[in-house]
Amino acid sequence: MKKRIGFWLLKLIGVGLFVLILARIDREGLLIELKSTDTGMLAISFPVVFLIYFCKTQRFKELVHTTGVRMPLKRHWQIFNIGIFLANITPGKIGEVGRAAYLKTEGIKMAAAIAVTIIDRAIDAICISIIALFGIGILFGWQLSIAASCVLGIGLLIGHKILAKHIPKGTVLPIGIWTIAAWILHFVWAILIARAVGIDAPLSVLVAVLTFAGVLSLFPIAPSGLGTRDATLIVLLAPYGVEPENAVALALLMFLSIILSGFLGGWYFLRGK
Repeated sequence: MKKRIGFWLLKLIGVGLFVLILARIDREGLLIELKSTDTGMLAISFPVVFLIYFCKTQRFKELVHTTGVRMPLKRHWQIFNIGIFLANITPGKIGEVGRAAYLKTEGIKMAAAIAVTIIDRAIDAICISIIALFGIGILFGWQLSIAASCVLGIGLLIGHKILAKHIPKGTVLPIGIWTIAAWILHFVWAILIARAVGIDAPLSVLVAVLTFAGVLSLFPIAPSGLGTRDATLIVLLAPYGVEPENAVALALLMFLSIILSGFLGGWYFLRGK
């Protein structure tokens, strides 16, 4: 019982931060920014989310196949989206591990199922860490980026040894291709929303800032990065002339896009076992 209470209290930290941000910014200005959003560009951005999920489903399928169990792509798609739904309603996206229970029903041992879900997430963590190195260079200077790369290099070396034990060489290339495609689409999606709310910062800056926003949204203190994403965007975009209201509009539309895209997984979750 205490663990459950603590679990939900963690989520309230991000919600509280979001409420604090709303109390400090010009709320009328925020509404004006939201009303003036380019709806056409926003509409184009939403389907991109599902293209991201498709690429990650393909990667998930490759990882599942390493266990020796084969399933139709449709089933991989369902399980992956259920994981998205569970991630959206839990802090730090830890609900993604719930995919393991569904993999177990397909004949995969629980230990292997948990390993697949953890490795799937670890691959994204490694990718966003590498991208963050370039983000540090762009935002804070390349000397700091070089120093950070030394620390990250040690972590990547350890991570590579662990992943090499679980990922056969034959699957490394397809996993890499689907991962790169997913991250390219991720930034396309986020930048489309940024442009829709009138943020015209350079693409390199947006990629760097959005990377840090993505990293901080993984902290288990908020549902789907609510509050933490807003604060990150406000602070890091301010030097480039982006008003807090614009930054919050971007964060809020990203949050709503993530939540709405999770409804498909919620539907699979409710109609399944």
